[in-house]
Amino acid sequence: TTAGLWKTGSLSVSRSVKEVRLRTFAVALAMSAALMLAACGGAAPAPLPTPTQAPVPTSAPLDLPGTELLGAPGIVISCDHGADAEITCQTTDEGQRIDVRSAASTYARWSLRSAATRTPLKGNETLALRIRRSGQVAPNLYVVEQSGKRIPVPLTRHGLADTWRTLHIPLREVKDDAGDRLDFNQVAEIQIVFEWSDMEGSVEIAGLQFVAVWEEPVTISEATEQLAQTLSLPAGFTAMPLAGNLRALTQIEFAPAGDMFVSLQSGRIWRLVDQNGDGVYDTRQLYDSGYTEVVGLLSDPQDGAVWIGGRGQLYRTLDSDGDGAADLRELRIDGLVWGRHQNNGLEWNPDPDPFTGEAGHSWIYFGLGSTGDLETGEGLNATVLRFPRDGHSLDDLETVSYGNRNTYDLVWAPVPVYLAAPDGPTAWQLFASENGPDFNDAPDEVNHIRWQHHYGFPSQFGAVEPATREGVPFSSPVYDVTAHASADGIAYVTNPAWPVEYRTLYVALFGEVFSPDPVGHIVERVTLEEIETPTGEKSYRGVPSTFIAGLDRPLPLAVAPNGDLVVGDYATGVIYDIAYTP
Repeated sequence: TTAGLWKTGSLSVSRSVKEVRLRTFAVALAMSAALMLAACGGAAPAPLPTPTQAPVPTSAPLDLPGTELLGAPGIVISCDHGADAEITCQTTDEGQRIDVRSAASTYARWSLRSAATRTPLKGNETLALRIRRSGQVAPNLYVVEQSGKRIPVPLTRHGLADTWRTLHIPLREVKDDAGDRLDFNQVAEIQIVFEWSDMEGSVEIAGLQFVAVWEEPVTISEATEQLAQTLSLPAGFTAMPLAGNLRALTQIEFAPAGDMFVSLQSGRIWRLVDQNGDGVYDTRQLYDSGYTEVVGLLSDPQDGAVWIGGRGQLYRTLDSDGDGAADLRELRIDGLVWGRHQNNGLEWNPDPDPFTGEAGHSWIYFGLGSTGDLETGEGLNATVLRFPRDGHSLDDLETVSYGNRNTYDLVWAPVPVYLAAPDGPTAWQLFASENGPDFNDAPDEVNHIRWQHHYGFPSQFGAVEPATREGVPFSSPVYDVTAHASADGIAYVTNPAWPVEYRTLYVALFGEVFSPDPVGHIVERVTLEEIETPTGEKSYRGVPSTFIAGLDRPLPLAVAPNGDLVVGDYATGVIYDIAYTP
């Protein structure tokens, strides 16, 4: 199944929990559809006349980042309008009130401008706007350069409502349809403009500030707790929600210090932090945003960087000043050919690299999917690739394996050399999930990736038959996954607190997207069996069994620093810690 994830599941749950699932997935569905239809910003708006400014009082230059701008010295607020419009602006005890009546053919505008700036914006900040509306108004917000260049941000898209809310608008997401951003170093004005439709009502503003880091508490709602209670697990295992409100999450990654990074399909990356050291994530910070789509996420234990992949690109990012948000962004790969599928998943090599012997964290392994359902695309498509940590272009890529239709995720696993002796020596093995075709009944796969092997796509699906032809020229999967189940997240658990039979490989089955029949919506445990192929190589076959049922759309899997399995549900936006507590 394709990595574009849109269709709801069918699960038997209580009425209240089912309603929560349907409601939360509808939101996730809308997010995915929006990504397919339009970019974050709008088309370049028609210019409006420059508003008449009141005399500017003499004051010290202003620090735009971190300053509450309403009422700050050197801030000038003005209002203007076109023909057939009325606007009244006044200062109140709470801040600013704007009353407006405007036709679709004209405009009314509220403007806030800094007379002199000492510290300009960098473009990594988030605009925090405390605001509410009444009546029929849906204005656009503009961040405006000194040259007059501006890009619209529909405030309703960010949650403008009849109740007081703080809307957060990451500046990295303020882009036009071509993906171009403003020069935020030259920004000194904010406008709220009533335009493009008939409007009548009011807007009240109680705060306006550019914050360096969007930070908010991690809260677990009662509905989220109920979702955890509906999950079905083997005896002795429990599911505890770590976080919610992360709909359309695509990857989960842990930093060495324990911070949890979560990517959303919409292009945001959140960092969850346990600030008081009690073992519970209590704060989340927006680490980075503004990507078209994120399906690859990797923490670098050597220098603290975070690598971000998707849509044919790979970025290295860094929080160089330690405030919780990325301030450096370096494009390392650009121009990977993508279409129906893209570059997914990111994984460091172990130490030493089992294929070529380099030290650990020298190579980043990832999958690049095919461009069509049954069409490979160009030379690098439908492969597993690797990229050196100091690489800077497509020329630095190496192909690891071929015939992998759409590898969503992969994992280097320390598998016991002798499966019958699980506490004995281990050897690193690379496993990868693979989405099968959408419009026939060929299976999805989980593959044991070996150097330069071909796994069949687009000619061979599932196990090679007869088995004597294994490896000539195609290699069989570890097991055939149910067709259309969408094998995606993959992880390997070695937690010594878990029973021996559960220290193994796990695969998330997202569920059907184009098929009318419900399949998947579970996490499978894969019991490995060692085989010797006809070519004399060691490989594995797997026997799957249901480990977690009751999930809506399981997608990313990870292993927490304490060794537990961590599961993210794309539809509900909940992340669960799966622990063994007999």
